[in-house]
Amino acid sequence: MSWDDLLRLAAEQHGYFTTAQAAAEGITRRALSWRTDRRQVERIERGLYRLSHWPAGPDDLLHALRVMAPFGTFSHETALSLLGLSDLVPSVTHFTIPESSRLSARPGIRLHRSRARAGTDRTYRDGLWVSTARRAILDCARIGSDSDQLIAAALEARDRALLTDDDLALLRAHPRLARAGL
Repeated sequence: MSWDDLLRLAAEQHGYFTTAQAAAEGITRRALSWRTDRRQVERIERGLYRLSHWPAGPDDLLHALRVMAPFGTFSHETALSLLGLSDLVPSVTHFTIPESSRLSARPGIRLHRSRARAGTDRTYRDGLWVSTARRAILDCARIGSDSDQLIAAALEARDRALLTDDDLALLRAHPRLARAGL
């Protein structure tokens, strides 16, 4: 239990760590405050910190969310984008969390709470949990995403072998995807 252990953990999480993770490594809130004053860490928000020297990246928000809610899954249109199945940039980040999660709403984030699906129908990709292609397409259809984009995503997923025969049958049965020719 040491600062070095926390540094290793934060490195695995794109520079982010929580107060609880620091405490588990034996780092007190006072010690975090001292390191914040010396600009070794930045306080991002209550309970979330980032190593000051860690380079900023385009997916910083996603990695911060993952650290705050490690059982969450990037879903819906966000998943389509992360899977490379859509070139549209979602207007909000869709994040599905377990019903019991204490993560609260925040600007630019659309939280979806789920009893069963938050930990299933997902794949680990570039350090993030992301809904499978089938789940993302079905979730997007359910919330009314653009049909043409969904069909294009489904065809791309089929061509890249991201969908099984059972997945394709399920998608073919959906009214918004019936004309896709899957």
